[in-house]
Amino acid sequence: MLLDGRKVSRGRAIECDVCIVGAGAAGITLAHELHGRPERVLLLESGGFKATRAAQDLNTGAVSDPAHHGPLDGYRVRRFGGTSTVWGGWCAPFDELDFQTRAHVPHSGWPIDKTSLDPFYARAHAYCELGAYAYDASSALPGAPAPTIPGLASPEVVTDQLWLVSPPTDFGSSYRSVLRRSHNVTVCLHATALRLLAGPPGRVDQVAVGCGDGNRFTVRARRFVLAAGGLETTRLLLLSDDVHRGGIGNGHDLVGRFYLSHLTGDVGELELRPHAGEVVWGYETTVDGVYCRRRMGVDRNRQQADRLLNFAAILDRPPPDDPGHGDGLLSAIFLAKLLRGRESGASGRVVAAHLANVVTDAGGVARTAAVWARRRLLAPRRLPSILPTRTGNRYTLHYDAEQAPNPDSRVLLGDQLDPFGLRRLRVDWRFSDADVDSVIRSTQTIEAALCRAGIGRMLLDLRARRQRVHEMASVGSHHLGTTRMADDPARGVVDATCRVHGIDNLWIASSSVFPTASYARPTLTIVALAIRLADHLKRSL
Repeated sequence: MLLDGRKVSRGRAIECDVCIVGAGAAGITLAHELHGRPERVLLLESGGFKATRAAQDLNTGAVSDPAHHGPLDGYRVRRFGGTSTVWGGWCAPFDELDFQTRAHVPHSGWPIDKTSLDPFYARAHAYCELGAYAYDASSALPGAPAPTIPGLASPEVVTDQLWLVSPPTDFGSSYRSVLRRSHNVTVCLHATALRLLAGPPGRVDQVAVGCGDGNRFTVRARRFVLAAGGLETTRLLLLSDDVHRGGIGNGHDLVGRFYLSHLTGDVGELELRPHAGEVVWGYETTVDGVYCRRRMGVDRNRQQADRLLNFAAILDRPPPDDPGHGDGLLSAIFLAKLLRGRESGASGRVVAAHLANVVTDAGGVARTAAVWARRRLLAPRRLPSILPTRTGNRYTLHYDAEQAPNPDSRVLLGDQLDPFGLRRLRVDWRFSDADVDSVIRSTQTIEAALCRAGIGRMLLDLRARRQRVHEMASVGSHHLGTTRMADDPARGVVDATCRVHGIDNLWIASSSVFPTASYARPTLTIVALAIRLADHLKRSL
């Protein structure tokens, strides 16, 4: 059922069995898993069904290094569905080694392993509309898939793994009707959790709630789950300091530390000339009709031997701004951006070359526009992006890479106040030369394998690569690690069940519990952990 927090009687204390704070992918998954049970579940959401400027303003805060971290209100959405209303849908599970303690990665290791999470990954596939839980080409693709790069057979480079792309699933629209009709789950909109209020020792008693119109009430529950995203979950713990000095769960000064994201970007171009066969680099569809892309990485044994962080790369389209690609579509994209002021500095000669590409390839541009309309704008499962039909044997190497945990990379409370009079966040994300070096050495491993096979080379030298990786390192929507999972309270904020150490009835469903980041984008793992937590709560309830 639905409830508008602005219409709740001022000062009322709502009673329930489970209170979930935040209706994004994690919170909605958790509520959906608890739907149909005898327990009363309340799902608090700060926004409504649509994004509003007032709700988004609550996400603003300070950034220590704006050159490497986006604005805090730019990548988080306060509305029912959260950031799942705007995500790209790219999914992959973490690798087995991501959960392991690695001697060359300080503060690594999860208190759970990949095998124990696999069943929940499989169930998360249903929520994300991803078909079968399979990520290698031979299992996921129909028939006998062609090799990604014909002639490349290296024990050090893995080329048969996949990214799967969700439609992308908007959790808010996909699961709204079920929760609206639920007899035991109440979705309370326009209700912002302000802070947790401690009860008897080792327990949370209630959460204070505020609405934009000035209304205030509280929620009492047997169990609380924070599912408000990596940053806001951390902020709520830090703000809840009426009894616990420094905030709930912060007895060892770990809440907000180890702030992680991913290093991602383009690291130059590859020129590939395989001896036989075509390079497979565009979108394919799995046996279930799910769009996917081939990804390659460095074998786990080579990672360990070379002390590398985890890394994945795809072959992508050449840079649209260089008319040398000869593709009319890419030139049309560049010229459109130029007209809208999103590109600058193009000389008349460059513009003329792009125009020539469009004219020469006018038929291809028209065909691509038709494909775009049919498979992107009109299809229920959207084509993720349009790729050119030819690349001239040149491909951009686009990477997603792990960042090593760093206790000095952190999220703190700042001095600015929000409309409720609460301190906004200040983030100090830090990456290291070692993070950048791992990306560079991973690309060298791939380049060496191509050169040994005599089928390719990278066109950008090492110095230029390093500069590009350093310049492109930034945080957008992946906010990880600030309430990390560990068996020992001196090493983490939550235990293996995602319960806050020292608090009997408080759990966290968020990417903030990730001890390490992997290269994989976080949504699939967030949903898997939310399902796992739901099963735990069902047993305890």
